[in-house]
Amino acid sequence: MPLASRESVSVDESIVASLASIAPFQDLPDAVLSLLCERSERRSYSAGQTVFSLGQYDGGEFLVVLSGGLRISVADPTNGAMLIEEIGPHHIFGLEIAIAEPDPSSFEQITINAAVESDVIVIDAAEFKALAGERPSLMRNIAGFLAEQLAAVRFKTEAAQSAPAQRVYAALLNCVERDRVDGRWRIRKMPKHRELADRAGVDEAGVAEAVAALIQKGVAQREYPGLIIRDMQAFNRLAR
Repeated sequence: MPLASRESVSVDESIVASLASIAPFQDLPDAVLSLLCERSERRSYSAGQTVFSLGQYDGGEFLVVLSGGLRISVADPTNGAMLIEEIGPHHIFGLEIAIAEPDPSSFEQITINAAVESDVIVIDAAEFKALAGERPSLMRNIAGFLAEQLAAVRFKTEAAQSAPAQRVYAALLNCVERDRVDGRWRIRKMPKHRELADRAGVDEAGVAEAVAALIQKGVAQREYPGLIIRDMQAFNRLAR
């Protein structure tokens, strides 16, 4: 585990209050919140500090951001593409992993860094799951929280069906790879507009407009016969 300043939260009422304001811990009995804190640990990270390096995260704990923010990077081992997401205060990373206990190999491509100076609560996954099994109020909160997350993803996916540019960017995302020499993200050779149109389910004019907008926004720049992705995080957001 990377070095970070640590502070026990077993009897820290300020942490109890902080967790009580964050879904899925809202409206829990004080006794349950106290038990949750006993299974938790507070860690502070400086900007840019590694929380989990590549291959280190094993799903054994999940993270609640109290302040600051975390940058989660997920590498695609097949093409080197990188999905980057930032989460801010009162957001949680890894709760669904803690509950579902998936195969650890499914998230061994994850890297987590502090985007800025951050305070994080780290909760042991096994102990949390055991506590949830003993406390129906906590299990109900978890079920409601995860259901809301699932619904949000589902409706976002359905909405994307009416967003041609987003579908074009999602298709292009599969073409992005990292240059092993200069480290930049790039599409070495742009697919033909007709090919992209078939992949995204839009017409060729829609493809041309989407690619032009990507360049106008400064997210990418032309480098014949491909593109350089100047802002991979923004590109990921546009494709999702």
